Amino acid sequence: MKEKKNYGMILLLMLAVSGQVQADEIKNYSFVSVADTAEVLTMADVMPEIVGGLKEVYKNIKYPRAASMNNVEGRVFVRFIVDENGNVKKPEVLKDIGAGCGEAAIEGIKKVKFTPATNGGQPVSVYYTLPITFKIQE
Repeated sequence: MKEKKNYGMILLLMLAVSGQVQADEIKNYSFVSVADTAEVLTMADVMPEIVGGLKEVYKNIKYPRAASMNNVEGRVFVRFIVDENGNVKKPEVLKDIGAGCGEAAIEGIKKVKFTPATNGGQPVSVYYTLPITFKIQE
């Protein structure tokens, strides 16, 4: 089993030993493992694509009742990771219009599959941002 090292904690401990950081300050720091962040790219040679196209996302989104009743329309921007298998991971709303639209967008995104991104011919994980438009149909 491959061991993950927390280089941030090692660095902070080295600073504490050298007197540059007080030992009681260590508890106030949070760390992200190098292994957790180094694997996700922002761009790849071939970016992921939604299997079935954008219509697949919209098929999985239920217009929130509160948004419909209050005539809430607009765009929600969702950012997530498409992993090397084409699965959606860690979706988050970057811009919301309220009335449950952000949550509905995330639920729709979680249900679709992507073709994975490739870099150098190998599947990779990448960040992906998708605008979802909410428009009340008359």
